[in-house]
Amino acid sequence: MSTDVLDEATRCLAVGDLNRARGLAEGVLAVASGEPRALFVLGSAAALSGSPAEAIPLFRRSIASGGATPELLHNLGLALHQTGDLVEAERGFVAAILRAPRFAEAYHSLGVTLAAGGRGEDAAAAFQRAVEERPDWVEAWLNLAATLGANNRPQAAFAVYRDVLDRHPHNPRFQFLAGTAALTADILEEADRLLRQALLRTPRDPGILNNLGLALNRMGRIGESVHMFRQAITIRADYAEAWFGLAAALDAQGDSQAALEAYRTAADLRPDDPGNDSNRLMMLNYRAELSAAALFGAHRDWGRRTEARVAATVPVAAATPQRSPLDGRRLRIGYVSPDFRLHSVAMFLLPLLEAHDRSQVELFAYSNVETPDAVTDHVRRSVDWWRDCRHLSDDELAARIRADAIDLLVDLTGHTARNRLEVFARKPAPVQVSWLGYPATTGLATIDARFTDAVADPPGASDGHHSERLVRLDGGFLCYRPLSPAPDPAAPPCLTNGFVTFGSFNTLNKLTPAVAALWARVLNAIPESRLLLKAGPLADSSVRKRLHALFAAHGLEPGRVVLRARLPDNNGHLNAYGLMDVALDPFPYNGTTTSCEALWMGVPLLTLPGDRHAARVGASLLTVIGRPDLIAADEEDFVRKAIALAADPRRLADDRKSLRPTMRNARLCNAPAFAREFERACFALAQRVPLR
Repeated sequence: MSTDVLDEATRCLAVGDLNRARGLAEGVLAVASGEPRALFVLGSAAALSGSPAEAIPLFRRSIASGGATPELLHNLGLALHQTGDLVEAERGFVAAILRAPRFAEAYHSLGVTLAAGGRGEDAAAAFQRAVEERPDWVEAWLNLAATLGANNRPQAAFAVYRDVLDRHPHNPRFQFLAGTAALTADILEEADRLLRQALLRTPRDPGILNNLGLALNRMGRIGESVHMFRQAITIRADYAEAWFGLAAALDAQGDSQAALEAYRTAADLRPDDPGNDSNRLMMLNYRAELSAAALFGAHRDWGRRTEARVAATVPVAAATPQRSPLDGRRLRIGYVSPDFRLHSVAMFLLPLLEAHDRSQVELFAYSNVETPDAVTDHVRRSVDWWRDCRHLSDDELAARIRADAIDLLVDLTGHTARNRLEVFARKPAPVQVSWLGYPATTGLATIDARFTDAVADPPGASDGHHSERLVRLDGGFLCYRPLSPAPDPAAPPCLTNGFVTFGSFNTLNKLTPAVAALWARVLNAIPESRLLLKAGPLADSSVRKRLHALFAAHGLEPGRVVLRARLPDNNGHLNAYGLMDVALDPFPYNGTTTSCEALWMGVPLLTLPGDRHAARVGASLLTVIGRPDLIAADEEDFVRKAIALAADPRRLADDRKSLRPTMRNARLCNAPAFAREFERACFALAQRVPLR
């Protein structure tokens, strides 16, 4: 009789009649208190009604009474997961699988639990087993793809989404997921195709429009990208991600004012998102009309707000560690960056890492790299300790740094993408330094020093425009080395063209109206001269049209402004410097990598210094290599120097032969000398020795 009752109770569970299932089970238990099936039904009813904590002891009693079926063990695992006990939940699922090795649902539940515990690789393996047992289970396939993507395996994630889409080719959700995965994997043509397919079926989906905008931006189709973001915002005005994407696209297009306004809107929508704040601050560096004092004020306002928020949330136990005496041990230096990869930062960091005196310093790299590459491996081999911190929260990373007992922590990022300034606000090291990756103050009082030099930041007013103490390195604040062998410099093209070509390979957001006006003055003063600009967004016709219009307003016809898009390989990029005779440095945000590349390829760089670090990097570089003759005193002098260079082809030809050896023999490329000066400053800060 009890068997029939329990069969009916089980049927009621299946159809959702939980009250009747519970009543029938309780009736059986009133007669036989240890009946395992009745306990199972009662526990399942509790779990299904949202009371997993009530279900767990009922399931355990059933197991103790001999009812340890795979289904019961699986349900126990589910209840344990719901209460947050991931360790016991995992044991329940594994026990179920041991009794039923082809139990697809148990593999899937195990994957969910492992993923929740941060064990992405193991979770992916569990989901893989689930889909092997149930190839038609779409949810399991989607969870497998999502886990692969979250575990930094974008290519594998895209392959899974594509397989799901092959089974359901007209499903717009799967088209969107596959297209988004292709975007993450940087398979941009596929992303474009799949997201457009999804858009055809759901044309007013702002998420599809946003991701299509991201794909088009990366493909260099900036005008289309801007259109997609604007469409997304029209449909959903509070879509912060789309405002952020629009700002980035406008920035790439060179429309810095509109980009800044879009960043402000994104920040208003997400006031607690540090990424939005950092992007807005980064944009301010391009604004010539903003005084150095106002630029500092904006950064310090952010710093105060960040420090106050951190002070209100970080436990007292996480206070700043005390300096410990070196007592003959090595100084522990930690470098924090998302740019330990094929990135301009590596050109200046790797020479230092390799030249560090490892008998005196112990090196830690805290990597926030999203997609590792060969340069990542090079950095890893150049340090003593490698910490992958992509998935660590700010508190977790700060705790890791404290546990490593770092003496001096170096931020290489500032307010650029994927920075970890919130970690520095927690002061996990007794001495913290900003260097290299950002051309202004971070705004954080918790960062003790900023490494610079006396040309980039002359003593005096610049000291008051930083929340950090300015530590001026003798011989310049940079050390340069190309990431790969560079082709030999070509002869200046004016020798065969019969006219002089000025040029810039900087990003278009540095080409402000004031820059365009001065460069146009140069070209108007030199008949038949040309201006060569190269940047990725120049593949887009709308961007080319905008640039030509910018210079046409100063009397330059389109034929005198030559526009080139990004070249596919580094050798092609470096050889393109052979198409210009003289490089022009933008302002108030000078080039750094592009300036070093131009000089390395024998192209003289003409710069006009300003009133802040970003506007004085060119002067710093030229001073270090002994070429102050290329530093203009004012706009009139800039034009005069450009005319003089254009009138002296022999001098240009000599520069092609001499600039690279000059750089190689200068302090700029002397890694051991730079490393000793860098270490001297680090030891002085760590030991509180006065710096000269």
